Amino acid sequence: MFLKYYQKLDDAISYLFSSVSSEEKLLKSIFKKKKIFYVDIGTNEGGYLDKVSKYCNIKKAVCFEPINSLTEKISKENYEFNIEIINSALSNKSTKKKFYEYQISSQSSFYKQNDLFKSLKSLKKIKNVSTTTFDNFFTKKQKIDFCKIDVQGEELKVLEGMKKNLKNKKINLIKIEISLIERYKNVKPNFFPILKFFNQYKYQLVSISKIKYNNEKILLMDVFFQYIDD
Repeated sequence: MFLKYYQKLDDAISYLFSSVSSEEKLLKSIFKKKKIFYVDIGTNEGGYLDKVSKYCNIKKAVCFEPINSLTEKISKENYEFNIEIINSALSNKSTKKKFYEYQISSQSSFYKQNDLFKSLKSLKKIKNVSTTTFDNFFTKKQKIDFCKIDVQGEELKVLEGMKKNLKNKKINLIKIEISLIERYKNVKPNFFPILKFFNQYKYQLVSISKIKYNNEKILLMDVFFQYIDD
């Protein structure tokens, strides 16, 4: 049964790869003019938040970003919707963890980079940051329309921390970055583990919006999963 599942996935992914989808068209087709509740995990400088606000009618946004200077920057922006900015990271438990903040902030992670991209390895500082879980934060019965996860190696642990919300069908659409090549030390490629995880909660891979390559091999891609009610 599991083999058949992956064979079907292989067919679906082959078809999706033939033409990378437009995120704008995808989001508009799903949400249309609905006012959505959006969660941004790993907001960084807010670039994707700005993009979603152009494509969708955001009613409320909750953003998680552990780098102080970036949360301060986002808080100074004038958004036309209700926004809550949390200066914390998400993981699979509430604790303190060592965090590597790189000069290129989008590469910052709980994990040290390997030598795959030496030009991106300029380290700004190492510090301890607070973590919590998605389930600890979102304890009410609110429905989340769209959640983006961009956490540089912490993806599976973030997902583990949101099992209750996934089990209770509280999140409609999730965008997550999937890696097929090891980029951080002690962080293995997460393609199959993430597919297996979402399958447990009846989330289907519905689109791939961006694929990055390294030496003609797929490095990572942004993948959309949506809850499908049988």
